[in-house]
Amino acid sequence: MDRRQAIKQASYLMGGALSAPAILGVMKGCTPKKELNWQPGFLSEDQAAVVSEVAERIIPATDTPGAKDVGVPEFIDLMMKDIFGEEDQQQFVAGITQLEEMSQSEYSDGFADLEPEQMDALLTKLEAEAQENQEDGVKPFFKTMKELTLLGFCTSEAGATQVLQHVPVPGRYEGCISVEEAGGRAWAV
Repeated sequence: MDRRQAIKQASYLMGGALSAPAILGVMKGCTPKKELNWQPGFLSEDQAAVVSEVAERIIPATDTPGAKDVGVPEFIDLMMKDIFGEEDQQQFVAGITQLEEMSQSEYSDGFADLEPEQMDALLTKLEAEAQENQEDGVKPFFKTMKELTLLGFCTSEAGATQVLQHVPVPGRYEGCISVEEAGGRAWAV
């Protein structure tokens, strides 16, 4: 047997001995970790990565910018740091932790590293839980995320000008016209 033949046979043996999880682990090791392009002020970098991905699943980029494109994660971080009280901050961080635990439990991976379909499945589950537990007085994490994502997106320049309509100095007020007469889109505030 020559050297080339020996290497070929050894590689066939190695390929047969590797399990699917080992191959998956090696393949995942080749995937670069998603990095933030901003520095969070309240959240940790891992928490900010989760918030970024959740916001992007709520408003994904299509022919218009997505939540990450217009800076919604930075907006949420700033709102948590400067506007929300300590109790609300703790509930929000606990929600991120719960989502990460669900992700580890079901997919053995962090939320920010999941495939979009897996993220959607977890968020759907989280929303269903939020609907069931509305009576305990605690605002669910996902509800807070949806509110802040919509607020951040609709008050961004891109959201106000590309998705909504915006006139910086409005003219005459016409209080009772149809949406079609107003240009077919809602107005930004």
